[in-house]
Amino acid sequence: MNFFKNLFKKKDIPKQTKISIDELFARNFTKKGGKFIYCTSDIEVQDTFRQIVKELGITIKMSSNNSETINEMFEENETLFATPIAEADVYLTDCECLVADVGGIMFSSHQIKHKKIEKLPETFIVFARTSQLVKDIAQGMRTINKKYCDNQKPTGLMTLQNFIQETDATSIETYGVSSKETYLILLENITQ
Repeated sequence: MNFFKNLFKKKDIPKQTKISIDELFARNFTKKGGKFIYCTSDIEVQDTFRQIVKELGITIKMSSNNSETINEMFEENETLFATPIAEADVYLTDCECLVADVGGIMFSSHQIKHKKIEKLPETFIVFARTSQLVKDIAQGMRTINKKYCDNQKPTGLMTLQNFIQETDATSIETYGVSSKETYLILLENITQ
């Protein structure tokens, strides 16, 4: 009789703690080598940007995607972005979505201007807002479909998921995948 009780006895299975989408993204993004800076105000964003530029060095050549978001947020620094993309060391851009389950950043032709990722500068500074966080790539695609009307839908969608140069060129996980040194400035814009 004890045998059957033990066989059918409920086992205590530890419940998996559910983490928030922003925490999941931060974990996955930093695990892949991304540099993540969380800001709560526009002033913090400006200070963070200046610190990144200082860290990268005074002689950097920077370009931007000239989006409305970038031009508004970084207008006091727009003289820094005068370098053509082909000659730049650093690329300042916004993005479509931040994909939590892979820790990736989704870009479209609106950000990368129909260029192959390999043709863009090796260092990215990405500005995003917490409202751009999505669970997975499928939700990111749905978000883009809702955001743009039919004649403005972007093309060339890609999700950057590798943020450090692999020294092992034979690594199966990163074979054929471009990597960029990436700084993400994330501005909190969702009130609870």
